[in-house]
Amino acid sequence: MLSATATLFLPWSSVALGAGVFTLGSTFIFSGRSSSSLKESKDSSPKPEQSSPQFEENVETQITEPSFTTSVNERLYRTQELQRIVASLKANASILVVGEEGSGKSTLASAVVERLKQEEFSVTYCEPATPKQMLLEIAQQLEVDTQSLEGKALTADQLKRAISSYFDTNSAFLVIDGAQACDLKFRMWLKQLRRQGIPMLLLATDPPRSDIFISLPRIELLPLPEYAIREIMEQAALSRGIHLKHNDLAKLQERAGGNPMLAVRAIDEEYLGLEIEGADHRRYFDITPLILLAGIIFVVMRFIGLGTNNQALYIFGGIAAAVFLGLSRMLYNLPRESRRIQS
Repeated sequence: MLSATATLFLPWSSVALGAGVFTLGSTFIFSGRSSSSLKESKDSSPKPEQSSPQFEENVETQITEPSFTTSVNERLYRTQELQRIVASLKANASILVVGEEGSGKSTLASAVVERLKQEEFSVTYCEPATPKQMLLEIAQQLEVDTQSLEGKALTADQLKRAISSYFDTNSAFLVIDGAQACDLKFRMWLKQLRRQGIPMLLLATDPPRSDIFISLPRIELLPLPEYAIREIMEQAALSRGIHLKHNDLAKLQERAGGNPMLAVRAIDEEYLGLEIEGADHRRYFDITPLILLAGIIFVVMRFIGLGTNNQALYIFGGIAAAVFLGLSRMLYNLPRESRRIQS
């Protein structure tokens, strides 16, 4: 996430916007500070109003270093995961964080980087790009030379060796967000770094069960609790200047399913007056009580048939109970993911 500072020169007035970057779910909102606000504070002479102000073409944009500032409230929702990740990295271990799109992985990564930098650790953070671009970004953040003595740019293989040599003599952490989108050769290089004992944090959505992903211990981000989603939605509605009743928030909250990004999107859809049916989240509900209830009903039917000398009911209850027990055993032996029923 990049923080941008922009200066806009307006012919009709000067506008001062508070500087800062804050995160809400997966929605990033950028604001800049106008350098002309100081002039406006000194010049109190009235200026004529214009009905249709036009922006001048003189716009200056300055790109600064990546900012890892995150929403304090959202960061606290993942406090336990944050502490586990930081402790694992300090113990020279590597870890994989898995979650659906918009579950807060990038926010968690930003919080980890910020915590480690506060403790004066060296951390490099990058997002998916071409292998050469990612290697250049890692080298620049680690202050590793990206040119040879002759002034020529290093190749991808030379950058890999230079970065590996840096890790051999220096302590640093590697954080890569969206690792599932990285090139296969780049992921194999990460696997080599892990063999060197380089502590790294990878964050991915539906990573393949191969190469480096299969070897890393993982943390799965569960859906946020209902109170957290409600707070995120209330903040999103407040920032957009809309007021929602509790029953309206409850209906919108069903579409979020514990996903902070979908929570913000639901508020945006409500703000735009869009009628949306269904949801994109992957939250599941547990049907175990319903299965147990069905089994009890079949057993009761068998006993009723036995008590009333109703042979048909007795046989039906027995067959249904046997089928129920067989299906229950089969479902119990299935992998964990296959036993989930999607809502």
